Amino acid sequence: MSRDGAPSKQPKSQPAAGTPIWVWLVYGLGIFAGAVFVFSALFTLGARVLSNDVPVETNISTPATVLWGALIVAAVVTWIVRRRQR
Repeated sequence: MSRDGAPSKQPKSQPAAGTPIWVWLVYGLGIFAGAVFVFSALFTLGARVLSNDVPVETNISTPATVLWGALIVAAVVTWIVRRRQR
């Protein structure tokens, strides 16, 4: 007897397990935004410390600060929410 037409006992399709891509995207953007903040602060601090003879001015962009800060907050909130769901 042929088994070609026999129904399969395995489920037809299941969603892929693991972390959704949007979560990785939020994490990646948050880590990138944090790196921008840290390296900007270190660069500015280095300029202030190492330039005794030249005045150093800082110009902080409010929209950029809000954007990078929002990306960091989104990544942290996503991480906290996912940790509490476990």
